[in-house]
Amino acid sequence: MSYCLHTNPDRIYDDMQSLRPGATLTLEGGRYATPLVLSSVSGSQEHPVVIGGNGAVIDGGEPYEDYRESANRLSAVQEANGRFPGIYYLADNAALVLRNCQWVVIEDLNFEGCWPTAIYLDNCQHITLRRLHIRGSTIAIGTAGPYTRHLLIEECDWIQDLQSHGEADLAAIRKTGAVNARLDPGDCRLWRKISWAQVHGNIEDTESRVDVEKDERGFDGDFFRAWTIAGYVVLRNNVILDAFNGIHFFNDASDSTAEDFCRNIVIENNWFVRIRDNAIEAEDYAWNWTVNGNRFVNCYMPFSLEMRRSGYFYIYGNLGWNQHRPGPDGDDRNFGQLFKFPKQHEAVGPHYAFNNSWMLRGPISKRNRLSRFHHLNNAIGYYGTAGLSTPKDSAPFGASWQNVPKPGQGENSLEGRYFTKLWQELDIRFDGDLIDHEYFPDLLRHAGYPIGVDANPGPVPFRSTAFGKPEELKLTVQVAAVPFQMQLPDGREQSVAGADYTVGAWQGERPFTIEKPMFYEYWLYPRPCEKDDHAES
Repeated sequence: MSYCLHTNPDRIYDDMQSLRPGATLTLEGGRYATPLVLSSVSGSQEHPVVIGGNGAVIDGGEPYEDYRESANRLSAVQEANGRFPGIYYLADNAALVLRNCQWVVIEDLNFEGCWPTAIYLDNCQHITLRRLHIRGSTIAIGTAGPYTRHLLIEECDWIQDLQSHGEADLAAIRKTGAVNARLDPGDCRLWRKISWAQVHGNIEDTESRVDVEKDERGFDGDFFRAWTIAGYVVLRNNVILDAFNGIHFFNDASDSTAEDFCRNIVIENNWFVRIRDNAIEAEDYAWNWTVNGNRFVNCYMPFSLEMRRSGYFYIYGNLGWNQHRPGPDGDDRNFGQLFKFPKQHEAVGPHYAFNNSWMLRGPISKRNRLSRFHHLNNAIGYYGTAGLSTPKDSAPFGASWQNVPKPGQGENSLEGRYFTKLWQELDIRFDGDLIDHEYFPDLLRHAGYPIGVDANPGPVPFRSTAFGKPEELKLTVQVAAVPFQMQLPDGREQSVAGADYTVGAWQGERPFTIEKPMFYEYWLYPRPCEKDDHAES
């Protein structure tokens, strides 16, 4: 039997203790002090526990300016202890904690000043986070626990750095499906005024230690971060603005059990706007990811795929443009690349990046490798010198692409200086792409990159170069794509082809799409029943 409760800041702790299957707890307008903890609260698919309230603010009570020095000092402590400088180890210090919960829906809540973390899920299953509005926080949503699975995060928005015009862009995206391309990001602090090293620098990468007075370690977090969770995660229709990272999965399980985690992930139809480091990042081990229909606006690095072992990635129908470079003048982390790859990688399945559309100023990948990587039917334009990007700097496979081994040395001697040339050995394929770079494809072929015969040089006939609306990346002239067979995790194949199949993220006026993975079709969503005459209030 369903029942409804209305609570306020004075009663909420007592009311949260009385939740049972079928309960709907509505938070009345007001500011709710933290932390709020749900422990061992379980609904069911037919009778989930629902918690929400449009006028409620979960108030962490601390603006970033007050938290900044604390975050720097805590990061310095980690560094002094021989660990990477950051405050990730404090992620469970959250405003709203769900621990050992099942079939819970959290919706229509506002989170303000919740440093370091707004929401933390530990050992939870079948959790829906919907229409949450998070401002600030190092980590918006943190997840942990080997039994954490079946998470749906949809229609949420997060602005990490409030010294920006994120609210204006968010309103435009939600109302018109576009950003205002005329807004200059020069007044956005994290994107333009803070150096990358101030947030994420360390001895190994930047030869610098934490500067408690000047650093900005409180921003070194993510919209969604997962530490070795089982998987089955869908993130869709979210908007992430003015943040350091977007969606970030770790999998540090033992080699023998790693394939039990970080599986079955769908990231679709999200917006990533002014992401200073990585928009989507998978580390260590990952399996069966679908990444489609996302929009990337001024992201330093859309994809960081630094896995040791992985397989069955399907990256398609995404689009984006890098109209503005990040960082203050002199910052050496202000150019970026489309894909960041590991030095060594083992593939247990293919990785497809196909039918995406990009307007870039940097390389597709600067260096390293990803085994069984198939880059097909993508449309890529370049800004050129007018966008502070020279042909050498933006070379698709890194600035050192022309280097050749010295006498007596093999190709392996140059591995790591540019994207690998060992395509046959590693099962790497680039074909069917339309890329507007003067080195593509002929000069790159002559340098040892066996680009497919159906690759096309530019120009790329995008509808507009204003780049505020995704529709502006539609092509005015359709360019034929290369049909191919896509391998699925269960050994079957799926044909990617059709009548008038063309390159890019659009098929004429319609977005490119393919059939979703089976686990998505049979996702177990909560089904709240209709309130009956016996509902309590």
